[in-house]
Amino acid sequence: LKSFIMRYSRNLNWYAVRTRSQAEELARHGLSQKGFELLMPTYQAVSRRKDRHKVLTKPIFKGYLFIRLQLDATLHLEVLKTLGVVEILKNSQGPKTIPNEEIDNIMLLEKHVGECFEAPEFSVGEKVMVREGPLKGLKGTVDEVHQRMLRVGIESLPGGIMIEIDPRQLISEESGIYHTIASA
Repeated sequence: LKSFIMRYSRNLNWYAVRTRSQAEELARHGLSQKGFELLMPTYQAVSRRKDRHKVLTKPIFKGYLFIRLQLDATLHLEVLKTLGVVEILKNSQGPKTIPNEEIDNIMLLEKHVGECFEAPEFSVGEKVMVREGPLKGLKGTVDEVHQRMLRVGIESLPGGIMIEIDPRQLISEESGIYHTIASA
């Protein structure tokens, strides 16, 4: 067996922390009690029941939160010992840092509450940017347009996330063209 030496950056960086299923809040509480700087982006979702509607706060990234620290072996172990934490995402080099630009995008997502619209004029693989509204400046790649939802990929995390957004708020990064919706 090959030995694996964990490499740590000496800089203050953001990392993604994977949590146990539905334990994001538990891990957030434990890590904040230890004094770590955290980001657990949430969104407001409307839960429709037969007799009522209720606004719920849910995590944007189920099973993940973000931590900013100057990671070393001691702090790595301290994070892993926290109730609800499974791991800090890593690759073959060691813990994977998340660029500040992606954290800025994630923070923009937290501001978003909206209704979804069909956006058939965006093609898979197209790079887009939100040009107006609370998510102005958010960048992503169209992964899928399905049932009036636009899937925007965030590279540092496995998979992508679905956001509900009026496609009239988007602009193609490659062409600079504003897409329109056909009138009904």
